[in-house]
Amino acid sequence: MGVMDRTRAFTSVDRGKIVRLLNRLPRQGAAGQLRTASMLAWIGIRARKPDSAVRGRLSSAARGRVDATYFAPALEALPSLPLPVRCEVALFLGDLAGGAAVSDLIRLTTSPDAGARLIAVDALGKIGGPEAVAAIETAVGDASETVRAEAVRALGQLAVAEFVRDAGAPEMRAVDNLFLDVSAGDPSEYVRQVANEALAAIREAIAHQSQAPTEHIPAPVLPVSV
Repeated sequence: MGVMDRTRAFTSVDRGKIVRLLNRLPRQGAAGQLRTASMLAWIGIRARKPDSAVRGRLSSAARGRVDATYFAPALEALPSLPLPVRCEVALFLGDLAGGAAVSDLIRLTTSPDAGARLIAVDALGKIGGPEAVAAIETAVGDASETVRAEAVRALGQLAVAEFVRDAGAPEMRAVDNLFLDVSAGDPSEYVRQVANEALAAIREAIAHQSQAPTEHIPAPVLPVSV
């Protein structure tokens, strides 16, 4: 399989199948919902580009790969779905939805289950945008060290993506300062390590940008007196 074929395999999405699964989800029993949600999550995983886990930015949410109106049945049913089903749907939303799913994912970050909060933070980190970023920043103070670490990792990836795509972003300074605070004060060595790795990735992106060759502008030709 060539490079183009591999890329197409990762990025092609059967929208018709997704719409059918989304419409089916609210009408099923718990077992059927879990099967359908798992199928959706797997579609999202297969649609990922192999070289990128982040689609959004700090300042703007990623566009959905399927029209936002098709997500309505699943989003309306999401609060009432069993927790395992919600988690599978959240995985799917992170990979294929855009800003339309952010508010529902933010609500999932307040779940009493740490695993659900972890998945919601991961999904928000893929989508990005100011509302998602605010929720992820709140999750940096979560009671679970795993959720805190995921929040730091997600913010770090969004910050690097923002910097690389926009050749520098003012929002990154606030993220940088947040990571410094986490690195110095989080009670978990694991979370502090993730913060240090995120800081290193940001600094590497800045250094790489500063070393990029600038466009050569020829000097003006001056008139010569004879």
